[in-house]
Amino acid sequence: MLTTPPASADQTAILTFRLDAQLYGLPVDEVVEVAAMVECLRVPGAPDAVLGIANRHGKMLPMLDLRRIFNHEAAPVTSSTFFIVAACAGRLAGLVVDEVQQVEYVYFSENVPAAGKTIRGIITHKEQLIQVLALPGIWEAFLFNEAGFEDND
Repeated sequence: MLTTPPASADQTAILTFRLDAQLYGLPVDEVVEVAAMVECLRVPGAPDAVLGIANRHGKMLPMLDLRRIFNHEAAPVTSSTFFIVAACAGRLAGLVVDEVQQVEYVYFSENVPAAGKTIRGIITHKEQLIQVLALPGIWEAFLFNEAGFEDND
């Protein structure tokens, strides 16, 4: 997990990243690491958002294209692309993003709940809107239900 300075009791640390011009966030307690893109093996029959399977330290890591999940136009994935290894309910996946930004401390109690299963809420921080991901919904919709991936412990 990423190490960050302590936030105040009413703040949550989130790692921010961009897809096109939109800002998204992921609580740092769900972030394992940020890494440069690696080769993926395409999985026949997997949802379009699943780029494939990567080898991470000898274990299979499903890779998700967040651009496809959040209805952004497709963009090429290259060796200069980054991904976030995220953990939810003991399961890991790589989340491919356009640009990793920084850790921000936000007041999550002021979020606007979002409709749907993939966004937990929307926060206003430093005059920007940040959509905070809901990993349980993403995992269920794209990985460990429909696609049938096994645990990657």
